[in-house]
Amino acid sequence: MNLAKLFEMQRQLDERIEQKHPRQEGEDRLAKKILALQVELGELANELPEVFKFWSNKKNNREKALEEFCDGLHFLLSVGLEITEPDMLDLKSWNLTKADNITEQFLCLMADVTDLYNGLYNDGDSKFYYEFLLLRFIHLGEMLGFSWEEVEEAYMQKNAENHARQERGY
Repeated sequence: MNLAKLFEMQRQLDERIEQKHPRQEGEDRLAKKILALQVELGELANELPEVFKFWSNKKNNREKALEEFCDGLHFLLSVGLEITEPDMLDLKSWNLTKADNITEQFLCLMADVTDLYNGLYNDGDSKFYYEFLLLRFIHLGEMLGFSWEEVEEAYMQKNAENHARQERGY
């Protein structure tokens, strides 16, 4: 897993977006990124109806789920760049276990996003919450059967698409 490479790619994209779409006075862009992450997690879950849509016979769409996972990863990395420096992260010190099933993993992840937001604006221990959230997100990808290699490849493709969108005035 080469998180440093992905963080650097995200930093370049974020800088480009900041140039094209400067922050407005009083704008809380970090809060907007956290909300965007929550939206992407919902979109990811929606591509996995077998995980929670007990009322439906629709099947999971692995390809679209991987794309949505990478959309979430973009916002998660972007949030991390605002909170800490990637080389300050210490994911190896965590002994976080995965939930018993994917539904629980999603629910824990959603709660972790809320904890991060609350931690940022209340107690300020954002690095702690961010590491926890990032690790839980990585575990979700593993539970969904995504290899890190395919996540990196899909992330790079989506990153290139996001740069092209900025070119086109998205």
